[in-house]
Amino acid sequence: MQNIQKNIQLNKYSWFNLGGKAEYFFKPNTIKELKDLFLQKKFSNDNINFLGAGSNTLIRDGILKGLVIKLGPGFSFVKIIEENMLQVGAATLDKTLSIFALNNSIEGFEFLSCIPGSIGGAIIMNSGCYNEQISDRLLSIEAMNSEGKIIEIKKQDLKFTYRNCDLNKKYLILSAKFSAVKSDKSIIKKKMEYLVNKKKNNKH
Repeated sequence: MQNIQKNIQLNKYSWFNLGGKAEYFFKPNTIKELKDLFLQKKFSNDNINFLGAGSNTLIRDGILKGLVIKLGPGFSFVKIIEENMLQVGAATLDKTLSIFALNNSIEGFEFLSCIPGSIGGAIIMNSGCYNEQISDRLLSIEAMNSEGKIIEIKKQDLKFTYRNCDLNKKYLILSAKFSAVKSDKSIIKKKMEYLVNKKKNNKH
C-alpha cells in the first residue's frame, strides 16, 4: 500500500518530543483507507500499534517493530447528529470537543478543556478529572476490527473503571456518540474557566 511509510521518526508525534522510529507508519484519512489496509492482512494484531495525540505515550528509542497507525484529519470532527446527540471523531482533540460544546451551549464537557489528548485515547483511558470522566456522557463507539469490520458498541457493553476501559485491543475506535444536554452558555463558560484555573494552580 503506497501510503505506508517506512522508518518514520515518532518523536514529532509525541508531546515529550522523545522516541525512535516506526518500522512502518500509516496515517489514514478515510475509513476506506483503513479498511483496505486491514483487508490486505500484511500485519498481525501483535504487530500493530495505535497512536493518538501522544500526550500520554512514551515512545522508546530505536526501531518500533511492526506498524504504527495514527488517524489523520479525516477522523477529527464534531457533529450534532440529533437534537441531544453528538458524534465525535476519534482523532478530535479533547479541547476541541470542549470548545464545540461551549459554543453550542452543551454542558458536561467542560473538564475536557483540562485534558491533553484525543477522544479515542480518552475513551480507552476513561480520561477525567475533578470527579468527571469521558464515559459519563458516552452513548456508544464506532470501531473497526483487524478484519476491516465496523461495529457499534454500546456503552453498556463496555466496562469502565478508573482510567481504563475493557475494549478489546483488536478494535480501533473511529468515532463516538455522546449525549448532548443543553444548558446556559455563560454557566458552561464559567465552569470551564474555573476548572482550567484550578488545574493551573495545582501545578507544582
